[in-house]
Amino acid sequence: MGMDVIGLEPITEAGQYFRRNIWGWRRLADMVCVIAPRLTAHCEHWHSNDGDGLDAETSTLLAQELQAAIASGKALRLIAARDAAVAGLPREACHLCDGIGIRRDQIGVQAGQPERVIGPDTGAPPDHPRYGQTGWCNGCSGRGSNANFESHYYVSVDDIAEFARFLAGCGGFEIC
Repeated sequence: MGMDVIGLEPITEAGQYFRRNIWGWRRLADMVCVIAPRLTAHCEHWHSNDGDGLDAETSTLLAQELQAAIASGKALRLIAARDAAVAGLPREACHLCDGIGIRRDQIGVQAGQPERVIGPDTGAPPDHPRYGQTGWCNGCSGRGSNANFESHYYVSVDDIAEFARFLAGCGGFEIC
């Protein structure tokens, strides 16, 4: 799933269409709302594809605020702070092995995961906490846990810059 953002009266090629998958859109929309809360408040449903959006004037002003945040380094600082916060979140138990690092359900047993040795053939690096031990889980690489779900969502300064280019030329937009 993703979000298609359609320019209403585009004046540039970049303003015709903008798309991000859900992993990229969620953080981008959040970041845009943090950078320019006054302008983004005119769109209530940033995380829904129900056709909400902004008019041409507000889109142009938002593009300018995003470009200023990039130029000043504010966007990069906000991204770094978000990334640090996510890195500090606790790991989550793997749902395939119930947090033990060995997949023992029917699929895991059929695939021979309880007998696999964690090592080069599993792609595990030598510093893997269970390197050389028997028992594998393809869901967590035998670790029993995965990075927090929030780590799947991403945003970069380039994403913000691309969205600003879209906004500058879209003539207003709808999120579809």
